[in-house]
Amino acid sequence: MATSQDVDYGVRDHTAWLTMNRPGVLNALSKGMFRGLELALASASSDPAVHSIVIRGEGRAFSAGLDVKEVSGFATQKEARDFVYRLVKPFWERFFECEKPILSLVDGPAYGAGAEIALASDIVIASTRSTFAFSGGRVGALCCISAGFGQFSMIGRKVVEMNLTGAAISAEEARLFGLVNYVEDSEGIENRVAKILDEMRHVSPTSNASFKRIHGSLITAPILNVAYKELLRTITSPDFRTGATAFTRKEPPEYDK
Repeated sequence: MATSQDVDYGVRDHTAWLTMNRPGVLNALSKGMFRGLELALASASSDPAVHSIVIRGEGRAFSAGLDVKEVSGFATQKEARDFVYRLVKPFWERFFECEKPILSLVDGPAYGAGAEIALASDIVIASTRSTFAFSGGRVGALCCISAGFGQFSMIGRKVVEMNLTGAAISAEEARLFGLVNYVEDSEGIENRVAKILDEMRHVSPTSNASFKRIHGSLITAPILNVAYKELLRTITSPDFRTGATAFTRKEPPEYDK
């Protein structure tokens, strides 16, 4: 695959390991990160030796979400539009079109778009110290993908609440609401992943691909098109400038009502 300094990629035992590698900023999702993840998913999807994919974060976080500092620095509407339609959109298209099981190994905070990656994964294993929040609205942005999951009754109402409040929940609470499959201590999460991957080896890759095609069709193109449009609307709004400024100053935002 094309290399990316923001995403480490490796394959072992028929599993592709994608590691978000910006620990100094809690693996915030920058332009380079979105591009690196999309390239890594493309490589894993096209490699017949890869049967499953694991996404993880380097350091003490899974991902803090959108790189607010970078996105708030866009000087023009075109720059913001290119970010949404040339980076965010291709990543999510690649994610939802992937016909191989995607596991998220979460050991630390998963916020904003980072929480969305976990939400959209097929299986999520989280450590007890992990927390989850769809916090885009707190900086005037949007967790646009998670909004589409509000149609699913099992977790929909909780996802809606988390988006409208931006509040964080623990890994155990996330498990109770169906956002997480397993909660382990930090030392035990890799053992749980290994056990799941071992069990997957007894299932036909063809069967898994068929399941993924059906499952992926639940998030439809019309929903995603609205999501990208609304993401662009929010990150070019005065509210986002207010939220981003407050975020960098570590102050609560004051939005006009």
